[in-house]
Amino acid sequence: MAALIAEDLAVSVVDALTSSICVVNLGGQILAVNRAWMEFSRSNAGGGEEAYLGTNYLKVCQSSSGPASKEATKFYDGLEAVLKGQTSVFQLEYPCHSPSELRWYLARVTPLSQRSGAGRATRTGAVVSHMNITDRKLLELKYAKLASTDPLTGLPNRRFFEDNAKLELGRLRQFGGAMSLLMLDLDKFKLINDRYGHPAGDAVLKKFATRCRSVFRETDLFARIGGEEFVALLVGTDETGAIALAERLRLEVADSRVRTAAGTIRVTSSIGVASIKGSDRSIASALQRADEALYAAKAAGRNRVIAAA
Repeated sequence: MAALIAEDLAVSVVDALTSSICVVNLGGQILAVNRAWMEFSRSNAGGGEEAYLGTNYLKVCQSSSGPASKEATKFYDGLEAVLKGQTSVFQLEYPCHSPSELRWYLARVTPLSQRSGAGRATRTGAVVSHMNITDRKLLELKYAKLASTDPLTGLPNRRFFEDNAKLELGRLRQFGGAMSLLMLDLDKFKLINDRYGHPAGDAVLKKFATRCRSVFRETDLFARIGGEEFVALLVGTDETGAIALAERLRLEVADSRVRTAAGTIRVTSSIGVASIKGSDRSIASALQRADEALYAAKAAGRNRVIAAA
C-alpha cells in the first residue's frame, strides 16, 4: 500500500513539472512521459510523428525533417551517447519556432540507473527533459541588440559594423565581386549644437539617419560610428555606383530641413568614397582611404563627394 502511495505521489509530482519529461530504455523506446511531455510532443510534431509511450525516440530524431532536422541529429547523437554510457549528461539549446511565435528549448539527457541488492548501479535507460527557455532567449536577444545598436538613431553601432564588415571582406576575398565604403559626416555639426542646443542636434542626427536609410538598399550596412560620423558598406557596388549613390544622398540631405523647437535647421554633408579590394588586409585599410577622401571633401568646401585616390 505504501509503495502504491509513493508511486502515485511520484507521478503527481512529475506531472506537475512544467518541463517536458520522458523516460526511455536502452533501445530508445519511451516508457513513461509526464503531462507536459504530451503537450510538448503534440505541439512540436509539425505534422510528423508524436513521441508518446512505445515510440522509439531515437527513430523520431532520425526521421526529423525541415528546419529542426540539424538539431534533431545532434540530439540523436547525444541521447545515444548517454544510453551507451559514453557520457554522463548531454545538453542542447535549440530553436523550435512555430508559425505564430519564436520558441527555444533546453534539452537535457541524464542516465537512468537501477541498483541491485549488492548496491551496484546498472544503467537501464535515460531521462529526457525539454525546458522552454524562450523568455531567457528573448531577453538575451534584446540585450544583444542593445549592445550593437546606437540608442539615438537606432542604427547599428561601430562594433556591429566592424564585425559584419569583416565577414563581408572575407566573402569578397573568397568569391570576388565589388564592394565599396562611404564615410559620411554632417558639416559644421558643432555649430548646430552650439547655436541651437544639443536636443536640436539630436533631432538633426535622427533626421539624417532617416534620410540615409530611405536611399540605401536593405543589403547596405549603414551605421553610426561617432558623434556626427556615419559609414555605409555597399556590397555588390563598385566605385562608380558608390559615387552615384553618394551624390544622390548628398542632394537628399542638402534639400532637407529639420524642424526643431529651437528653429528650422538646414544641414549638408560631406562624403568620402573608397572601393574595397580583396587585397585589403582588413576593413580598417578601406576605412582609412574613405576617411581621407572625406577630409578632402571638407577641405574642398564641404557639401560634396570625393572618391579616394
